[in-house]
Amino acid sequence: MQIGLKDAEKIRIGDQKDYRRKMKLLILITVAVLLVSLCVRHIGVGFVSPVETFVNLKTWIHLNLGKAFNWPIYLERFSLLRDMDTYPESVGRLKITVITFLCGMLLALSGMLFQSVFRNPIAAPTMLGVSTGVQLGILILINNYGAMALSMPLEKYEYCYIGAVCMLALVMFAGKLSSGKKKFSVFDLLLVSAVLSQIVGAAISYYTVSMENEELLLYQQISKAMSVNIEPVSFLALLLALVISLVPVYLMRFSFNAISFDNEESSCMGISVGRLKIIALLLGTLMITAAMVHCGSVGMVSLIVPFISRGIFGAEFRRTFWGNLLIGGTLLVLCRDVASMVKFGGDGLPVGTVVEFVTLPIFVLILFSQRRTWE
Repeated sequence: MQIGLKDAEKIRIGDQKDYRRKMKLLILITVAVLLVSLCVRHIGVGFVSPVETFVNLKTWIHLNLGKAFNWPIYLERFSLLRDMDTYPESVGRLKITVITFLCGMLLALSGMLFQSVFRNPIAAPTMLGVSTGVQLGILILINNYGAMALSMPLEKYEYCYIGAVCMLALVMFAGKLSSGKKKFSVFDLLLVSAVLSQIVGAAISYYTVSMENEELLLYQQISKAMSVNIEPVSFLALLLALVISLVPVYLMRFSFNAISFDNEESSCMGISVGRLKIIALLLGTLMITAAMVHCGSVGMVSLIVPFISRGIFGAEFRRTFWGNLLIGGTLLVLCRDVASMVKFGGDGLPVGTVVEFVTLPIFVLILFSQRRTWE
């Protein structure tokens, strides 16, 4: 049955309207979740009133502008903040929410990139041993600086990024050697990554067993990101990783659709699929590394969100790009809110624990429902 041009145009217009309607609804949900998150207390069940939160954040903006432009209000900040008991909590919650949302965006987009490269709907960005490299970097940081590692954010980013990049380079090099003279295969890369990750992971486990109790507690606290670093240098580091990784993906969003096709079909379109896959793997690795540095072990977000996004918006990369960003950020913020409400060792529950509880049942339901195929 052939479809006429008018019918095809009607289908296209209807599809665009449906996409816009879904995006508007998703944006409204995202905004609502972010507004509620700003009112959640840092630790324990409870909320700061929306009016009080608005006044606190408004004052924070005025004080920052006053500091930048030498306004009189900045000189009166001590008397102004004397009666604002929830001011530090509201400002801290704003910074935590922004960092968490950005990490959720990076996680979801990295999952979409890896699933496109491997053409596997259950592929995870941690396949290339990036998470193992981050854990190795944290271990070396603690071994070199001890308890001082908690107050050294720049060194933490340096060690974690170097560990992740070195692990990725080792996996890529070993994968190339295993392929020999054959064409470079991502599946060979996957197998090599699994072996190397297990070896390095076993070495890390062996070393942590011999740690002192204080060092082991410090390692768990940093690796699980039980507290979010809200210092300006932390936000700037995350923002830099976001720009470096997100902008190229956005500019090449149309080309990334070709990854899902066979190499011969993509070559006919004039697209170098091999080069595109390498770019996707490198950018995805940078994304997952930045997210793990700031939020700990939250890799399940990168596995579950692309599933949800494809089920809502289809498989076209351009559309799932925005869907993944909004859904990933919203989901991680929700998990952060739940984690903040549960007291754990004097601090909030690690967000990675809540992520696993929330995403695993959803993942099982998606596997059994099979409403939409990968194609």
